Amino acid sequence: MPTRSTRDRPAKAPLSEEAIVDAALAITKAEGFEAVTMRRVAAELDTGAASLYVYVRNRDELLQAMFDRAFDPLGLVEPDPERWREQVHHLLGTFLKTLGDYPGLAGALPVGPPTSENSLAGAENLFGILLAGGIETQDAAWACDILALIVTATATENDVRRAALEGSGEDRDEVVGRIRDRFAALPPDRFPNLTAHVDVMTAGDGDDRFKFAIDTFLDGLVARSSR
Repeated sequence: MPTRSTRDRPAKAPLSEEAIVDAALAITKAEGFEAVTMRRVAAELDTGAASLYVYVRNRDELLQAMFDRAFDPLGLVEPDPERWREQVHHLLGTFLKTLGDYPGLAGALPVGPPTSENSLAGAENLFGILLAGGIETQDAAWACDILALIVTATATENDVRRAALEGSGEDRDEVVGRIRDRFAALPPDRFPNLTAHVDVMTAGDGDDRFKFAIDTFLDGLVARSSR
């Protein structure tokens, strides 16, 4: 069978940092963060791993570029004292959705303060919104860390739950039903609260609980600032 001429093959897109990051994020979205290696990204781009190092020095630098790109569409807003709580929910909800689009990314976020342009912009915006809401400066500063932890912890748990559901073949309603049955079958003399309040223990989905966590934390900030 005649070999196909290279002139007949579609031309490869020029290699660049942007193309490398695009490929890495596409792999993360389709296969999970653990699948992202320099070799895997190079294969996606139909090139050798060595050629990637012209644009990114190592995997850590690639990961930082991935984080920065993923957090680009966070939907930053002008802080509004009248709508500050709504703005906090919007910003953090967008952050959570972004992490959910890239399974495993939450667990690989760099430890420490934000350093990339987009993560710094997100921290600046959140800090400004909290200050606009009348939160004391020190409380607002620490709250930026805690709120980010709530988001990343929620995203990480969502990744684990998603993988568990895919592995079990169950859907969410089946899992919740199994938990309800487990609580209902407990001995009431040993577990009086769990058995008496099965409905409230299993009520609400992940979004409901995430909003509850943010609102409860904000309530505490407001209470501290009003003293």
